[in-house]
Parts: sequence; structure tokens; C-alpha cells
Amino acid sequence: MKVVNYSGTKDRNNQNSATSEGMTNSRTQQVLKTLGMPVILAANIFLFVPFTIYIGNLEEFTIPIWSIMRLFSIPAMIVIGLLIIMGGFMSKAGYRRYTVLLAVVGFLIWLQGSILVWKYGLLDGLNIDWTQATWRGWIDLGIWISVIILTMAFNHVIEKPVTYLAVTIFSLQLIILAFTGIQNADGLLEKAHSSSSPDALREIYRFSSGRNVLHIILDGFQADVFRDIISISDELEDGHYRSALDGFIFFEEHMGVFPSTYLSLPALLSGQIYRNHMLKRDFIKTVFGGKTILNSAFEKGYEVDLISVPPMIGMLTIGHYTNAYLIPKNYHVTDKENALGDTTKLFDLTLFRIVPHFLKKHIYNNQRWFVQNHFRDAGSVGFFIPHNAFLNSLTKNMTADRSAPVYKFFHLMNTHAPMVANNDCTYAGIALPRSRLTITTQLKCSLDFVIALLNRMRELGIYDNSLIIIMADHGGHLRPYRFKPQKVIGVNDTSEVDTFIASMVTPLMMVKAPGSSGPLRISAAPTSILDTAATISTVLKLDEDFNGRSILDLSPSEQRERRHYYYEWRHDDNVTEYTGPIQEFLVNGSVYDRKNWRLGKEFLPSAGIVSSDN
Repeated sequence: MKVVNYSGTKDRNNQNSATSEGMTNSRTQQVLKTLGMPVILAANIFLFVPFTIYIGNLEEFTIPIWSIMRLFSIPAMIVIGLLIIMGGFMSKAGYRRYTVLLAVVGFLIWLQGSILVWKYGLLDGLNIDWTQATWRGWIDLGIWISVIILTMAFNHVIEKPVTYLAVTIFSLQLIILAFTGIQNADGLLEKAHSSSSPDALREIYRFSSGRNVLHIILDGFQADVFRDIISISDELEDGHYRSALDGFIFFEEHMGVFPSTYLSLPALLSGQIYRNHMLKRDFIKTVFGGKTILNSAFEKGYEVDLISVPPMIGMLTIGHYTNAYLIPKNYHVTDKENALGDTTKLFDLTLFRIVPHFLKKHIYNNQRWFVQNHFRDAGSVGFFIPHNAFLNSLTKNMTADRSAPVYKFFHLMNTHAPMVANNDCTYAGIALPRSRLTITTQLKCSLDFVIALLNRMRELGIYDNSLIIIMADHGGHLRPYRFKPQKVIGVNDTSEVDTFIASMVTPLMMVKAPGSSGPLRISAAPTSILDTAATISTVLKLDEDFNGRSILDLSPSEQRERRHYYYEWRHDDNVTEYTGPIQEFLVNGSVYDRKNWRLGKEFLPSAGIVSSDN
């Protein structure tokens, strides 16, 4: 009897132990679900998607990712806390449906942000036509609604599979994040230590008391817009700009070589053309590490000061230089405002990526952006304000106390889209629609800051003896008045020199040689960006031969064939191995006369060349 009683007691103890263990496991799973699903959902919104966007757009941000993540942790903890509290007020059955719903929403956010990533072009101030491609919205909406309905209808059946799926995707994202972070460790560390040096900036304020070269690239400044500005000045202000630009020659027939800064800079500084014949990164290293006008000036005793933005500042510093300064995108605000500006920008981009198509319009908010619009004092749209703030600071702080000759190369983006300038040159608070009026307004405002700098050079007594070049790398997306689209001889039926190509081919070019004086003159000489280095070398007597000729020696009546190399620019072109196909156009005569254009060769990636039909 004792044995029987003992055995029964033992069995009951085992059963109680098993039951207790099962209850413990159940409670553990419950706790994991209670914490896990909110954490997984929040991680998609505040960690995985933002990290992916940041890595793919390092140039757009000025502070390191962990600084942004530190700020993101605040709303992330709030979201996790609220989701846990909401679940605590539910019945057991309701809570089970709730956790499955959280897992499914996390899955949908991952799906939208990783798979259903539609192309909307560059978010650079251009309006998005939301009436186009509405099928995207119906696909997004159909997936979201159908998945959520099926989840609610078959909650008990899919509870475990959905939970496992959420955990699996979360784990994979963690692995991918770690792998991507290791792959991009150099870029992330560089971002962490890339704060612009105040010491370099102080040196850049200093000009030479003897010889100076001031070489300013106003990114996207189109030649015929400048012609408009001086024409309006002639009518309303009695030639203000003509007298302010004393000694300058404006080359109204000037022709660009590429539609992008990335390949235009090597051309204007070295006279070399990229034709898809080698890896772009190798071409850049070869050009900037070799014979450029900056390297030649440095070797002849000039101190070279560089100002630019990523990735161009990285290209320029491959060669010789004395000081280099990266203008922060939020140059005009405090460090705290700068951090808040980058954080709100990244959060807006995250929301734009993870919500269905029909909601993206409200996040974009006509370039006002949903979150940034509530923190507008934290920064600004584009480069207009910070780069003009830099020019203003330079004008106020500049001195002429360096003994060595100085070559200052400034690549400024204050004339680049988006257009954000009011008529009084204040910040509009939003990105304005791109039109001839808004483009002209912003370019005129930025030109005024440049002229203030020139006036300060006069006060310091260094203007007359300086070589000053004010130019653009390409045009600004606005059809020149004198040019109308038309097919080019030899081009197939789908190709033409359209508005965009014609605008990008006509950048600004103005030069003031040392000792030159008199009101601004206008020349119709057939010049090219490829002549830039040769012109500077000739004026400075550097004894270096570059492709091209000195534009100061060109006659307006001279017949000369010039070339433009057009390719379709993409956002990732700065990191791809080759460009897309490059189409060569040849122009003999006025660049504004469509009859002077003809088709040249086509340069395919990896050195493939297709001859024209001519």
C-alpha cells in the first residue's frame, strides 16, 4: 500500500511539476510576446529603415548615425511603452489578436520599406505628380487591407507562423544591419569625424596681399538666366551688375561638357573627358592625382584653398591643397538645431518609405515634409541659405595678410535646386515650383552675395590684381529662350536635343583677368568648359599645357567645333562603376541654334563605342 501511495504521490508531483513548468514557459512566451512584438514593430520604424536610408545617402547628413539613433530612441521607447500599455487593458483573447496584428503590421512595414519601394525621382524640390502611376497605390492598399483582414479572420490559425515570421525577419534584419555597418565602417567613421575644421575655415578667410585667384563654381547657374538678370538690371537699375562686375567678360555662348558635377569638375580642372573607358573611381583618382590646374598652381607656389560639398570635396582633396573645408548643410544653425534637422529629415524619409503610396503625398507635403514642417527652424531645404551664409561670413571676416599667392576654389550650391528664395532673398519656408521666375530669383540673390564678396576685395585692395572666374558646372534645367527642341541629324526617332539637354549644355562663364577694368562685356566667342584649365594656366603663366585654349584669346567670329557628352544622371551615379550610355553631341556655331547640332559617337559602359550614322 505504501508503495502504491508513494507512486501515486510521485506521479502527482511530476504532473504538478510539469504543469508548473508549462505555466512558466507559457508566462515566458507571454512576456516575450508582450515585449517582442512592440520592439520588432518599433525597430522597423526607428532602426532598420532609417539605417538603410542613412547608409544609402551618407552625403545628405552631417551628423553620425548613432547621434540620430540616440534621438530616435526617445520616440521609440514611447511607442513601445504605449503598445505594451494598450495590450495590458485587453482580454486574453483580444490580446492574442492584438499581438498577431502587431506582428503583421511589422511585416507590412518591412514589405513596404524593402520590397514595394517605388521610384519617385530625386526629392530635390521638384513637385511629384501624384496623378501618375496611381496603380502603385492600389497595389499597396490591396496588400495592406487584404493581409490585415486575413489576419483578423484566421487569427488562431496563423498566430504561431506569423510570430515566427516576425522574429525571423527581425533576426535577418539585425544580421543585415551588422553586415552593412561593417561594409560601410569607413564611411560611418568618416562621418563621425568629418566635422569641418574651424582652423581651416579661418585660413580660408585669409587672402594673399599680392596675387589671388578666386575661382567660384555656382552649381547649376545657367547662362541665359544671367543674361536675363543683367538685362533687367540695365532697364531698372541703370546697369548695376555691369558696373559691379568691373573688368569681367561674360561668354554667352559658353558650352558645358557633362550634365553632372561629378564629371564636369574633372573636365574643367584638367581638360580630360570621361568616355566610359575605365572605372569612374579610377578615372577620378587618375585625374585629380595628376595634372590639374589646382595641382599645377600648388606646385608653382600657390596655396590652394578648397570649398565644396560631398562627394566633390573628396575628389578635390585627392590632389594637392593647403586648406579644405566642407560647408555643412546646416552651416547657418547651431549644433543642436543641426542635429534636430538631420533627425527630422531622416524620420520624414523613413515615413515616406514605409507608408503606402496614397499616404506618401501627405508625408512629402509638397517638399515641406510632414515632420520637418513642425521643426522648420532646425534647418532649411537645400543649400541656398547655408552657402549664402558662408559667403556672408567670408565677406565679413576676410583679410589680405598671406604672403604667398593664393588660389581659392569654391564650389557653391546656393544656385542649385530646390528653389527656396523669396523676392527679397529671404527663405520661403518651402521648396517653390521650379520656373523661370523662381530660378531667376534665387540665382540673382546668390549673385548678390558673390558681388558683396567682390566689393570687399576692392576695399582690401586685392580686386584689380586678381584673376577671378565665376562659372557653373552645368545649366539649370530651364529651356534657353533661343532654343527649341528638335531632332538632331542622325538621331533615331526617339532621340532629340530636348529642353533638359539644351539647358544643361549652357552654363555660366565669366572671367576677369588681372588688371582688366571697365563695365562687364559680353562675348560670343565659342568657348567650352574644357578651356578652363588652359585659360588659367595661360593667365598665370604656369607653363602647363591643358586640352583647350585660353578663352581670352578666342574671337567671336571663329569657327570651332565643340562637344557635349550627355548621359542620363542617376542618384547612385557617384558610386556606380560606369555611367549609362554617353551620347556625344557636336556643335559648330552658336549653341543656341539647333541647326548647328549633330550627333557624334555613343560611348557604352566598359569602353564600348558605337559610331553615329553620319
